[in-house]
Amino acid sequence: MIAEYGRTIPKRGDRVGIAQQEGVFEVVDINSLMQTAILKSTDGQGHVTRNVSWTSLKFLDKK
Repeated sequence: MIAEYGRTIPKRGDRVGIAQQEGVFEVVDINSLMQTAILKSTDGQGHVTRNVSWTSLKFLDKK
């Protein structure tokens, strides 16, 4: 997968990585006011990570 650097605003369903953390996540919801996202891991475990700053997201190709 190749990181996409042109976008800064995530959308629901985007596949992203998080700086300093391994794995691929899906954007479940966003908070435009706080510029954070709620992410769900795509490894089948269903772990949810809340309040992730948009600046720490790495956008991935849909491949």
